[in-house]
Amino acid sequence: MEKALIARTSAHLRDLLVRSPYAERWAAHIDRRQPHQIHQSGVCHVLADYLWANGLHTDTSEELARKLKDRVYRALAGQSLSRATVRWFIEAFEMSPEDAAELVRLSTAQRGAETILGGLSLSPGTLPPQRHETVSLSDWHTIGPDGLPESHRTVHVIRAREPMDRYPYLFDTDAASVSVMRGGHAGAAYALGNGLFGVDIELPQPLAAGQTHVLEFVTEFWYRTPPPQELRRAATGRIDNVDLRVQFHHLRLPQQVWWSVWDALDGEPVRSEVVELAPDKVVRRSLDAIEATIVGFRWDIARLGAVSGRR
Repeated sequence: MEKALIARTSAHLRDLLVRSPYAERWAAHIDRRQPHQIHQSGVCHVLADYLWANGLHTDTSEELARKLKDRVYRALAGQSLSRATVRWFIEAFEMSPEDAAELVRLSTAQRGAETILGGLSLSPGTLPPQRHETVSLSDWHTIGPDGLPESHRTVHVIRAREPMDRYPYLFDTDAASVSVMRGGHAGAAYALGNGLFGVDIELPQPLAAGQTHVLEFVTEFWYRTPPPQELRRAATGRIDNVDLRVQFHHLRLPQQVWWSVWDALDGEPVRSEVVELAPDKVVRRSLDAIEATIVGFRWDIARLGAVSGRR
């Protein structure tokens, strides 16, 4: 059954890549134009440019395009198509919310990753009302050469449960600023209590119930004192198709990294396991879903002493 689902997702992906404007993206990388036939080299270059420009790979764009050849071939041939690869295509080709949601829907029918359910609960009134559900969520956390969080990039595909004109983005520090790259405009930050802060991302136009929308935003940090060495994603309800990754700087690598699960915002992990750094100094975990729980990575980087404020 899974092979059939992969083939179906791959077929839809191929269909999208011969349409405008996606075909123009890969065609720009080759000398000849084949509007009705996908050119694999052109597709590899689009993905490589995206990965390199976003700091998701250390190779040059040209080197990476060559390395992606087999992965792209398997994806387009319906042999192998992971959730991570689907996300690369969606983001590299800047697919519309409707096309992104359909690809995610097809790919997530392929089960096999982990679902984590917990018993997390927050006091009533702590959080703003949630008028959406999550179709897909990707978090990329970058650690700088001083061992402190440098930036956090989020790509969030949402589906409105009811009419909504803004998306509340929550975080746990006042030493941060939010820039929206796609899908809306960030308002002023506000405090929620319990150490939480929020920014309302105003949507270009209101969503009706059932409509999907893609948000992409970056949070930049300027910590004056070192925060906890962790990346956590909390889910009070259900969040489908979660992808978390932490990129460490090669000058300040962690001594140890753990994947952990919490059942309270201020509690100790209820479950932890050691994970290894990939060759590109990244740790990553993809999940089918999380619900009423907190998941993430913890790490141990030796402190350099007093840290001056930076932005």
